[in-house]
Amino acid sequence: MSMRTRVVAMASAVLLGAGGLALAPAASAAPPYHGIDGGGSVLDDWQDEENLGVDDYTNSNATALWQTVLWADGAQWQDDDGDSHPFEKAQIDGVFGDQTESATQWWQEHFNLTDRDGVVTEESWTFAQGKLSGPPGNGTVTYNGVRKATFKRVGVKYRVRFKGTGSWKNAYYDKLG
Repeated sequence: MSMRTRVVAMASAVLLGAGGLALAPAASAAPPYHGIDGGGSVLDDWQDEENLGVDDYTNSNATALWQTVLWADGAQWQDDDGDSHPFEKAQIDGVFGDQTESATQWWQEHFNLTDRDGVVTEESWTFAQGKLSGPPGNGTVTYNGVRKATFKRVGVKYRVRFKGTGSWKNAYYDKLG
């Protein structure tokens, strides 16, 4: 959901809440969706997503989605000795730690992005969304890297699988697993 949409939704909720407190108790409202979303063409799904990094949504399903991108593009990470290692499918765990940060830096350098600090910002999201394909509405979105990775998009909510297996999870920013 774009920041503009979130602000409008929050402002609307405040106005409705202030004017309609007697209409419905606050507990009956569903919590707002705070995750990776998209609607319409997949080619404009990700450019307005939140930053991800060691300081931003470190433990989240959204991080697992980003790690899937790293794996699909064959990203490498460096250990403390400077040795390079491939980012493996088993590392798709939703934890944005040192290896994910290093692999993100590799990815940003590999694609000649301006930001190469290991933080996933609008520039990284926008570049990555250019590799998405899938007709709107059918639920399957493919990321076309050196490997193909599949995501689900149900309604406007993206879903991801940890380590590429298991059940699909909504790509929340504030939830892991």
